[in-house]
Amino acid sequence: MVRMAVYVQDIRGTVNRDIDCAFALNLGMLIGDYLRPGSVLIGRDAYTPSQMIKRAIGTGLMAAGIDVTDFGVVTVPVMHHNLQDLDANLMINVSRSPLRADEINIKILSNHEIPLEQRPTGHVPWNKLGKLRYLDNYAESYIESALGLISSAVKDTGFMVVLGFDEGSPPGIEGEILNLLECQTVNVSFRGSLFGESFPLINSSTISMISDIVKASGADMGVVLDNDRDSVFFIDERGNPIRDQTVLSIFAKHYLKDHDGPIVSSVVSSRSLEGVSGGRLIRTSVDRVLKEVYERRAVFGGDEPGMYIFPEFQYCFDGTFAILKMLEIMAEEKMTLSQLKSDIDEYSRVEFSVDCPNELKDAVIQRLVKYFRDKEPELCDGIRVEEPSCFMLIRASRFEPALRIYIESESSEKTQNKALDIMKLIETLMGDMND
Repeated sequence: MVRMAVYVQDIRGTVNRDIDCAFALNLGMLIGDYLRPGSVLIGRDAYTPSQMIKRAIGTGLMAAGIDVTDFGVVTVPVMHHNLQDLDANLMINVSRSPLRADEINIKILSNHEIPLEQRPTGHVPWNKLGKLRYLDNYAESYIESALGLISSAVKDTGFMVVLGFDEGSPPGIEGEILNLLECQTVNVSFRGSLFGESFPLINSSTISMISDIVKASGADMGVVLDNDRDSVFFIDERGNPIRDQTVLSIFAKHYLKDHDGPIVSSVVSSRSLEGVSGGRLIRTSVDRVLKEVYERRAVFGGDEPGMYIFPEFQYCFDGTFAILKMLEIMAEEKMTLSQLKSDIDEYSRVEFSVDCPNELKDAVIQRLVKYFRDKEPELCDGIRVEEPSCFMLIRASRFEPALRIYIESESSEKTQNKALDIMKLIETLMGDMND
């Protein structure tokens, strides 16, 4: 059965500064006051602050009269897979941010947007409080359903996979599933001391470690999984990292071989993906990819960083299933990951940020729209400008006072020149606004 919670709302902030117990309690009451009556699934990773914040959210929900099913330590895809069977209105997951060690990330998944603006909330009487229950053995249905969709060719091939996790990661079911598929696994846990106080989970240290182990062990593939398991980073059998856009293209090519499409990605999407889609690519804003996959009945969807949707299984970004699907493609095509990569055209690409105060983001984008109006820019999320041999995308960051810039062209020299030009243009526009 296909599950869905196609609207994702992210709240991210520093533990005990931006997001503390009082904030989390109030958030639970806001959500509960809006839903009442109803039920919510909650879960977390193994990070201590996540436990604290999840409990406060759950308390707020119960105080607002909402029944709460607590999964404890769980991944987003596994909890989402139980959403419909448990007849819940929405699910909330709390985990450490993959970008900074001191940040917490709260994900709210539902079939519509939940209003989160500050407003008065009411407590229910003592005899109307929500009920709390704890759930065990919740992974079994996910494992059974996932295995039912993966070709026996994976078991016949007998792959070896190196799995990389953060130290606060939930216990991995990936190893259990791969064992059932008669694959060998090597599990690597990254400790915070490897990175220092502030780090992205996907960085040169983690990639280098997994790459070295892949090469030393003769593994067929390496991956780095975030704590939520809604994203995954791939490394081929030669120890080379695979771009997210290339992975998107490999999956899209596989699904479009036997289906008319469409596929969905965001305005960030590469020309690599456009090349394999044959006109069947739908681009949308970053925060609407999942919803568009559902509404357009797409056969596949995804976005950066390493987020992939497989509608045949469930409407959810699912890094665990992405690993299984990649192994299936490798087995059926009788190709290594590096060979699959070589079949995809890649372009020179840079991604960077420019500091921009939150109050100026929209104004800067509007000035860029005016500047590039003769090029008929795409405006569904920021501004995307297409030229014969390149594209440029400038969009506002959802979480930081910054603009995100993506530039892709046929040569590294042109990419770098375009990057310098865009940086100068933005600095000029911001300078004019401050004068």
